[in-house]
Amino acid sequence: MNKAAHWYRNKLVVFAAVLPIALVGAIAAIPPLRWRAEVLILQLTGKIPAIETRELLRFMIPGPEQQPVARLIETRNPFAVLRNLHVAREDIQAGAKIYQAECAVCHGPDGSGGPGGPSLTGRTFKNGESDWAIYRTIRLGVPGTAMQKHPLAPVHLWQLIAFIHAIDIQRGIPISSAETAPIVEVPSAEIAATDEPAEDWLTYAGSYRSTRHSLLREISTHNVAQLALRWQYQSDVTAGKIEASPIVRHGILFTTVPQPLGRVMALDAATGKLIWSQQYAAPANAAGGEFGAPVNRGVAILDDKIYMGTSDAHLIAMSAATGKQIWNVGTSNDPTRYYISAAPLAYGDLVVIGVGTKGGGVAYIVAYDAKTGGERWRFMAIPGPGERGHETWSGDSWKEGGAPTWLTGSYDAKSDTLIWGIGNPKPDYNPSARAGDNLYSDSVVALQGTTGKLKWYFQFTPADERDWDSNQTPVLVDRPTPEGTEKQLLWANRNGFFYILDRDSGKFQRATPFVQQTWTDGIDSNGRPMQRADLSRHKEGYVVFPGNEGGTNWWTPSLDFSLNLFFVPVVEQGMVFYSSGDDWPTPANRTFYTAVRALDARTGIQVWEYKHSPRAEKNETGGVLTTAGGLLFGSDLGVFFALDSRTGKYLWSVETGSTINAPPITYSANGDQFVVITSGRNTMAFALPKSVDGVH
Repeated sequence: MNKAAHWYRNKLVVFAAVLPIALVGAIAAIPPLRWRAEVLILQLTGKIPAIETRELLRFMIPGPEQQPVARLIETRNPFAVLRNLHVAREDIQAGAKIYQAECAVCHGPDGSGGPGGPSLTGRTFKNGESDWAIYRTIRLGVPGTAMQKHPLAPVHLWQLIAFIHAIDIQRGIPISSAETAPIVEVPSAEIAATDEPAEDWLTYAGSYRSTRHSLLREISTHNVAQLALRWQYQSDVTAGKIEASPIVRHGILFTTVPQPLGRVMALDAATGKLIWSQQYAAPANAAGGEFGAPVNRGVAILDDKIYMGTSDAHLIAMSAATGKQIWNVGTSNDPTRYYISAAPLAYGDLVVIGVGTKGGGVAYIVAYDAKTGGERWRFMAIPGPGERGHETWSGDSWKEGGAPTWLTGSYDAKSDTLIWGIGNPKPDYNPSARAGDNLYSDSVVALQGTTGKLKWYFQFTPADERDWDSNQTPVLVDRPTPEGTEKQLLWANRNGFFYILDRDSGKFQRATPFVQQTWTDGIDSNGRPMQRADLSRHKEGYVVFPGNEGGTNWWTPSLDFSLNLFFVPVVEQGMVFYSSGDDWPTPANRTFYTAVRALDARTGIQVWEYKHSPRAEKNETGGVLTTAGGLLFGSDLGVFFALDSRTGKYLWSVETGSTINAPPITYSANGDQFVVITSGRNTMAFALPKSVDGVH
């Protein structure tokens, strides 16, 4: 080869090496492709090992194979990022067939090992147990061993891995269990079309409208006195309170217990038998939960996945069929300050979650791609510099203003409107440290569901100085009128007022006190409270109703639209507040009482009350549920009870033996209606007794 040929060849080699990087640089100028370009540059320059360029490119393409590869920018570790997205029942069944054809001769037909390969159960894998480690082991083989390369299509590789995990590396669950993994599929359109639940319970509050009213009527005012315990599942949680509202789909019940032994469980909804359980071990420095106690209120379900938040503010997607983790994202870069106690809300192709804050910080609502875990949008609960509303915080007080978003919101699918409550400003009892209205604390915000863009907001308690957050359940109702359908938002607020807002605009319509209140002279025509002039702070203290617990709290309400009744758990208690803003309020009276009140859903005026006995401590009560059988189910301390929802008449109760912190749900399984409540660490399912011939 002459000198000219050598020169041209060398130049071509240099050009071929530089061209991909140059192209990547050009692509990086396009914002939607910037992170992809950054990942590719890292890989081409050898900074991301153990993945080939063609595999990386395939995982970046939007679609069923897209992986959360943006996390490689931070971790540069594909073993920690790449997950198996093919974990549905049909994938596991397909993987079982591939296993029998490709692997059984060496590893044995049941995975217990054979003459050519080790057991796949009850052991750890020498080359790694992550999805990507197993993928590479199968695809590339292991030099010097009988494990040869397997030239399977990528989707078949993932299905084989799903099957291997299903027979359980740790516990050795039989292959037959993997082959019969339940099919769980819940399309968003089905949830959106469910105004009120019946056989299944598909969201935290039963439907996107959050009415907690079920159409089931097998258990009724005529037979509820026969209600008896059908099954009970006892968890091994030792810390925190179980406040989960289970999800039920086709006879499978999904529920959680809180960190540090955070666990998701799938139970047979008819028998309580455990189907699968998965644990998430939060780090020791995790923010934890409310008042330092671990809390988790349940999961969301969408398509073939369930979603759970954690005490270190991670959001996890799992296979609903097997519990296998699909993706795991940190919603915050500071898990010591933020935590998740709410059940997520999933709709369309998104899963949305809010956070609690430990101390101050600024809370947020964030949405992720339900399939990949990629962040889609984020709404900050306190406006930053240059944003409208930032002027409602004096100085830099907004930086530690809190405004936590720790309870699940509601969703209007027809208008793509996400409605979410926001908590109190920090510091809790010292407004002088944060002069102003402190938006969006103590507010409800309406966001465009697909983008997170603010549509409107309404602030219930400006410059809150009594910890009256707005972390309550938004209830959506469509009310026919001669002029057309009136879309309303009903809200029993912690400040003691029942509000009705226009759901499209957020315009204030009405506010009525539903407990004793002494903090305001009323609500003006714009919905703003008129602060009492004679309610001055002084160091000896001053009495205010309701107290810092509020007239109600996060305890779930219910709406029976057919009766036009809104049911809300209440506490009648005043507190002594102090001028320093640093002292915790103290009870104004030795005793107080809790109750369930039925309000006229058009006016907020009380229709009836079911009052519990006065007591001197534990100023908490439980959420409520109503059914088409004419019943209201509720709880107080350790008592689970049923009332006639029309009149409030007592019909049935049971002493559960432990304090009830969770709301009740109802569903149908194997032809029976069940009502479920968690008391202490026991999930208890009640149903009507069966006669000998199987007829109630």
